[in-house]
Amino acid sequence: MKKVIIIIAAVIALTFGTSRVIIGRNGSAAAVADTVKVNSVESGKKFVGFNGRTPVEIALVNGRIVYIKALQNTETPSYFNLVKESGLFERLNGLTVEEALATDLDAVSGATYSSEAVIGNIRAALSEVE
Repeated sequence: MKKVIIIIAAVIALTFGTSRVIIGRNGSAAAVADTVKVNSVESGKKFVGFNGRTPVEIALVNGRIVYIKALQNTETPSYFNLVKESGLFERLNGLTVEEALATDLDAVSGATYSSEAVIGNIRAALSEVE
C-alpha cells in the first residue's frame, strides 16, 4: 500500500509539474506542491473513544494546518457532536506542525473519552508529517 501511495503521489507531482512530494513515515501522507494531507487511520489505532476509534484527517498548506476533520467513526453522534461544536477541530488552524504539537488541548466536558481520543489522533497524525 505504501508503494502505491508513493507512486500515485509521484504521478500527480509529475503531471502537475510540482517538485515536492511528501510521504508520512507509514505511507499515510501524500502531497502535491505545498499541500499535505495526513490521517491517523494507522498511527492513531491506540486512541479509542467510548465506542471505538476516532481517526482524523489533517490538511496543511505551506506548512500550516488548514483543516482537521473527523473520519468515519462509531462514536455516539450526540457526544461526538459536542466535540465538533467545541471548536477542537478548528483550534489548530493556521499553526505549523511544531506549534500544534506544542499546544495544550483540553478534553470536552460531556464527551471526555471521545475528545481525548480525537486529541490523541490529531497528535498521531501530525507526528506523521516529515
